[in-house]
Amino acid sequence: MSRLRVLTVSDVSALRLAGGAERVLWEAARRLAGRGHAVRILSRAPAGVAPGGARREGVEIVEFASSRRSPAGFLRSAVAEARRRAAPLLAEADVLHVHQPLSGYGVLTSPLGRRRPSLYTFHSPAPLEYRSRRRMTAHHLGGLTGVAGMVALWAIERACLQRATRIHVLSDFSATLLWKLYRIPAERIVKIPGGADLARFRPAADRRRLRAELGLPLDRPLLLTVRNLEARMGLDALLGAMAIVARRWPDVHLLIGGAGSLRETLESQARASGLDKHVTFLGFVPEDDLPRYYQVADAFVLPTRELEGFGLVTVEALACGTPVIGTRVGATPELLEPLDPGLLFRADGPEAMADDLLAFLERQRRDPVAAAALRAACARHAEARYGWDHVVTGLERTLASLVAGAAPAEAAGEACEACGGPMRDSALLYAGRRYRRCPRCRARRVAAVPTAVEVQREYEVRYPRRFPPALIESPRREMLHSLLEHVAARAVPGRLLDVGCGGGHFMAAAAGHGWTMLGTDLSREACAAARRVAGAPVVQAEAEALPFRASTVDAVALVNVLDHTTRPLAVVREAARVLRPGGLLIVRVPNGAFHAGWAHALGRLGPGVRWRGWDAYPILHVFAFGPRALRRLVERAGFDVVDTLNSALASPAPGRAASAPAALARASAAALARASVRALAWTGATVVAAVSAGHWLIGPSIEIYARRRDEAAR
Repeated sequence: MSRLRVLTVSDVSALRLAGGAERVLWEAARRLAGRGHAVRILSRAPAGVAPGGARREGVEIVEFASSRRSPAGFLRSAVAEARRRAAPLLAEADVLHVHQPLSGYGVLTSPLGRRRPSLYTFHSPAPLEYRSRRRMTAHHLGGLTGVAGMVALWAIERACLQRATRIHVLSDFSATLLWKLYRIPAERIVKIPGGADLARFRPAADRRRLRAELGLPLDRPLLLTVRNLEARMGLDALLGAMAIVARRWPDVHLLIGGAGSLRETLESQARASGLDKHVTFLGFVPEDDLPRYYQVADAFVLPTRELEGFGLVTVEALACGTPVIGTRVGATPELLEPLDPGLLFRADGPEAMADDLLAFLERQRRDPVAAAALRAACARHAEARYGWDHVVTGLERTLASLVAGAAPAEAAGEACEACGGPMRDSALLYAGRRYRRCPRCRARRVAAVPTAVEVQREYEVRYPRRFPPALIESPRREMLHSLLEHVAARAVPGRLLDVGCGGGHFMAAAAGHGWTMLGTDLSREACAAARRVAGAPVVQAEAEALPFRASTVDAVALVNVLDHTTRPLAVVREAARVLRPGGLLIVRVPNGAFHAGWAHALGRLGPGVRWRGWDAYPILHVFAFGPRALRRLVERAGFDVVDTLNSALASPAPGRAASAPAALARASAAALARASVRALAWTGATVVAAVSAGHWLIGPSIEIYARRRDEAAR
């Protein structure tokens, strides 16, 4: 790889490693320099510190000062000084690596900065970070002035993101924030996680000896957290949990490392809760001491309340062989779920956290062998995924591609699954994903098709957690019964195969109508639930490779399946293979034409709409088929369509809950707003259905009933 000349621009100092952002900045810079690249860092000096300069490990570091006399003066000087100091450095740079918005804006808007390719590392949203610290420092103001500061930071960061060539995130959570706040599409984003220095952060050979060196109790359970002592870190909730844990486990001890504006408040809470002998505040933990504290802890606790963009402390603790127990906030689930979903708190309240901590401690005491195995698994997990060498390799390749002018490869010559026509890029974005569109039949498909491994993980692991297969809500139950009424009008009961059967609720309902049921699903958990619910044979299988002989079933149901699969034509052809000639195909999907319009409109209404999730009402998965596209897909696979119709319109939750004021009062404003959007769409679709006597296919979901041609399986 050619030698790169990288100018790194940051609002935090590489000379004082006070937090995660500084460590990401420094590790990336020094390791790029270690690979032979010329790296300079231009950064703003911290408040109250004279700007300095140095050369460390091959990295040249230049700092500049900024005025702190007023918030407005600070913004102006931070931008102007970065622009001024960058001018001579830009002439010797091939590529910019920007880490925060203020100095980044100054450099990216300079005459030379506009002409350099750039990578913006998005650590966390600047306006939300400002809000989380309001009234905690002299510079984080509340009231209208604070709102004005948030708006200014939003505008500055948005300008940086628009100007940057590519945007680097450390987690999928951060990519979601980019969409919600700034409408950044996934095609402009590259994901490279944070890392741990595996030479420093590794399991200890003798944990008892280290405890003795640190003056810590040798035989008491030790919990550790290292955080900035600020509100969003959730340390008040952790102390509340410790008050419960200590009553039931008197020898447990919590170490809290870190500094911040809430130290006195948290210490007072600990004293008031009687935790003087159970909690120690370590203060700021120097970088060199961090590994030893990780190594001696029985568990690292991450009680974050919001904005956990990655969590270097998480991967560093894991690398030391220390289990991390964290809230389901930000990127924490991404880091811990692949290791052990049980390491996530069920909820972030003190009571729930206390229950989970007690359960963890009990498992550790009851089964030391399993505890040792978990520590070993933590270290392996971090080593396989989060070593800095892996991380910097990804960063190096990205920067080199920017210098070379390489753009993400676009798929060429793709044929539409429904009609065989050409697929073209479109303006449709949904949750940050761009969709392609067939001009012939108007089928839509996500531009970046997930891999088979990604699909397997989504429906084997994530989907069952969001939608437990054993549970079913009333609207879905109503829809399934309506579907069976339509089936009864077109076929006599025989053998019915439910592909993608979920929890088996359709199978159970169909069995009640006299059908002999079979089922398949991609999820092992769903298969188990379906067997319990339906009491019928269910096998785990892919929809495009069904484990049944040809022409052996009388009907096949594909209920909300074809929009999820990556090869819908193959799935429908496989259904044709197992169906007898004349057998009935039952298909239901969200109406892509209906939902694409909603997604396009709602996604453009601004960050307030996207942040509250109102734009998430539309349902777009891998494929989005309208009536025309769905009909062509089914016919292309060897079927004759009997009927195409709007699917049953179950009344939305707010209407059914109108008689339950207490339930509505407990609902969040965001949930009520999303419910209102659903209710509005339902009302419009109901009116259209009534006016057209069901013939205008513009409802939220559509159904097709088709019969297999005699030659379809050949």
